[in-house]
Amino acid sequence: MTPAATIRKFIERGETMHVVGANDALSGLLIEQAGFDGIYVGSYSTQATFLAKPDLDLMPRTERLFIVRNIAKAVRLPVIADIEEGYGNAIAVMETVRDFEAAGVAGVHLDDERVPAKCPVMSGIPPNRLIGLDEMCGKIRAAVMARKDPDFLIIARCDLVGTVSRKDYYAHGLMNEVVERSNAYAEAGADAIMIMGFNEAELGFYAERVKAPLVGLYAPAEPIAFREFRARKYAMAIGTIATLYMYMRSLIDGLRELKATEDWNAIQHRMIRDEEFFKVMGIDKYRKMYEEFAIE
Repeated sequence: MTPAATIRKFIERGETMHVVGANDALSGLLIEQAGFDGIYVGSYSTQATFLAKPDLDLMPRTERLFIVRNIAKAVRLPVIADIEEGYGNAIAVMETVRDFEAAGVAGVHLDDERVPAKCPVMSGIPPNRLIGLDEMCGKIRAAVMARKDPDFLIIARCDLVGTVSRKDYYAHGLMNEVVERSNAYAEAGADAIMIMGFNEAELGFYAERVKAPLVGLYAPAEPIAFREFRARKYAMAIGTIATLYMYMRSLIDGLRELKATEDWNAIQHRMIRDEEFFKVMGIDKYRKMYEEFAIE
């Protein structure tokens, strides 16, 4: 069964996939070995780890594609990739879908912001603007047309929350507009809808109104336990930046301790041992290759 077909099976069975964000091939492999259902590759994490920059639409398609391809090669789990706004108009979306599908991912998610877009939860940054409903529906139709495998998942997200302050978002009842746009995106051919719900009540609000499989997120801005998504029959819940923040916390603390002590031995408690490292890397497989192929 292909990775894309695996996701379809989860949706058909009404089970919630637990997906975690990867920064690179190694974190993707560790997510797989930890027993999760899928891997997500997002703009927030990859711009941080690859460029050391915030999520401000600073990474071109080729660089995201390079990261995604390496992750997909390293794992067997389904990989979902963030293609942001599709890197241009509907024609560009078609090229993007073809590239990412060829790279081995099981699906992509497409947002409805104008370029350049920014992460909607960063304070002090001018708000995003959305493209028109018709234009976004055209991008979705283009994405559906471009895929080769009908199981390849097209996920759409309405990022209306990033266009106004959180106060105005609630004061003007904009969650209802998110529902209207999301349902239009599903009618245009999106296989699932990504939702930004900031609490359990919002998860339920969208679950009752959006007529498509739902993909939810958990992160500092959405501090929701996986069980809450499962209870509301979401198709997928993604821990978008869990590995990124664990990685940064570990490095910050470890490097501070190394600088303070100037002693490798003082930070051994923070480190993996050689045996475990080589087990993760699958060294036995390569030892067998050396023997089988008479490599000197």
